[in-house]
Order: sequence, then C-alpha cells, then structure tokens
Amino acid sequence: MSKPVNVLVLVPFREHHLQQIREAAGPGSTVTQVISPVAHPLPDDELVALMDGVDVVVGEPYPSALVRTTTVRWVQQTWAGTDRYTRGPIPFPEGMRLTNVAGTAYGHIISQYVVGQVLALAQNLPTYVRQQQRAYWHDAGPVMTLEGAEVLIFGAGDLGGSTARRLASFDVRCTGVCRDVDRPREGFARLVRLDEAESLLGASDVVVNCLPNVPETVGWLDERRLRMMREGSILVNVGRGNYVDCDALADVLAQGRLRGAALDVTYPEPLPADHPLWSEPRCVITPHRAGVAFGACAATEDRICAVTCENLRRFVAGKPLTHVVI
Repeated sequence: MSKPVNVLVLVPFREHHLQQIREAAGPGSTVTQVISPVAHPLPDDELVALMDGVDVVVGEPYPSALVRTTTVRWVQQTWAGTDRYTRGPIPFPEGMRLTNVAGTAYGHIISQYVVGQVLALAQNLPTYVRQQQRAYWHDAGPVMTLEGAEVLIFGAGDLGGSTARRLASFDVRCTGVCRDVDRPREGFARLVRLDEAESLLGASDVVVNCLPNVPETVGWLDERRLRMMREGSILVNVGRGNYVDCDALADVLAQGRLRGAALDVTYPEPLPADHPLWSEPRCVITPHRAGVAFGACAATEDRICAVTCENLRRFVAGKPLTHVVI
C-alpha cells in the first residue's frame, strides 16, 4: 500500500481538478490549496511555514523559500519554462525533483495565437482596427496569401509542432528548427539544426519562434539576421523575448522591410514605455498571454491537471516521474 503524502497546491485549480488531485494522491493523503494574489505574493517566511511537512508542491514557489524547506521532495510546475529554477541565482535544492508540463499543456492554445496573428498581419487587420478607431475608411493595400508560403518555425516540439499542424490547412510548407532532426515530426516538411537556420531566413515568408530560453538562442535574431529575412515577411515570437533584438526590430519595421511582427514576449519585459515598438504600426504586442491557463483557458487547466495527476500516481507508487527537469 502506498504511503500517504501531503500536497500543497499554490495555483487556482478548480474544485473538480482538486478532487482529481486528491484521488491521484490516494487514501490518507492531504491536499491543501493556498492561493495568493499575483500582485501580493506570499512572503518567504509564510511560504516556508506552509511547506513544513509537505512532500509535494504544485505550482511555482520562489527559490528563496524553497531552499529553506526540509520536507519537500518534488515540485510539479504548472509552467513549461523552468528559468526560475534552472537559470536563476539560487540553485534548485539538491535531491529535490522538478517536473514541468512542457510538451503537453500549452501547444494547443499558443499555436492558435500564432495562426491568429499571422492571419491578422497577412490581411492587414491591425491597420483596419486602428482605422476604425478614427472612423477612417481606407484601403490598407495588398494582402498576403499563405498558399504555398514557406514557414520557418524555431522549435519543433509541442508549440512548434502544434503550430505547423494548424497551418497545414493553409497549404504552407513548414521547416522546423530543432536539435534532433532524425526523428520524424508531424507537420514539418523538413527539419534543420539551429546552425542551418540562418540560411533559410531569406526564403521564409513567416518566421515563428517557439524556443525556450537557452544560451545559444539569446539574441539570435539580431539586426544582421533581421535584415536577412525576406522582404515583406512576418515574424511571430511566442518563445522567449531575448531571442529577438527589439531595438533592431523597431528599426527594421520602421524601414518597411517586414510586413509585420507579433510579439507576445519581449526583452526587457515589458518594454519601456518610450520604446518605438509600442507605436510601430507594423507591430502587435501582447502582454505574455499567448499561453494562458488558470482563469483564462479551461482546456489548458485540464492538461496541466492531467500531468499533475499522472505524476502524483507515479510518485506515490514509487515509479519514475514524467516531464522531469531535475
């Protein structure tokens, strides 16, 4: 018989999700939910006290509090990105496990965002929205067809793959940028490594970044490479903001070289209020909301809960966890 565990949930799962988590934890286990407003996170001392006697934390506790715990054995993130724990100044506690929901939870909704932004820019919709605000009736000029378009997607996992599959109905040809080019991936006509991607910028009608924050991609799309992009092409960034040099992008857009850009992430984030991209008519900026979950997208919540419950069942049974980061 499995030993009962104590689970602390720090995210706003709905009651039916909490019930699933209780069932996954098994008889005798406790599941406690504590939610603090985003604007007023729990102080470290209070969070440390809450984690006393807890085996499993579901959510994203601050590393400064996590390193002070003595009983937590595993943290199940509800995010895909792990920068808080893997790239921050405070090392993740030795001997503690870390899992996330990468490859499962967010591809369905982020790919919807990407397709929506590509279509909007192709059809001049941002321009028409601005014109409507001024009651201005004017032809915004030629549109862009996706039929036969070349799409270069940085990242061929859940996000990139979902995007490629959604775009397939528009008869585009997708090339994916990834480390493992030998494993077939649905939706991609071709797979290339990062060092080959630069040569494809000039032939791509749409460039999409879905990559996580890794050293080799920081600042990758700099001014030189932005100017290598095909004239009249579209850029969408839903990966990490530091993939694109936003200052250089502002210059390139102002010169009319690109049809447009959609940024759900920027560097820094948010951009300073006086940054030229805010007023650039060819740029659409959203506040890091492409991959929404709690309170915004029930389907994403369901996916996060499914990963959490599967891992809880594995944890109490002493089996290997999935989505392991550390």
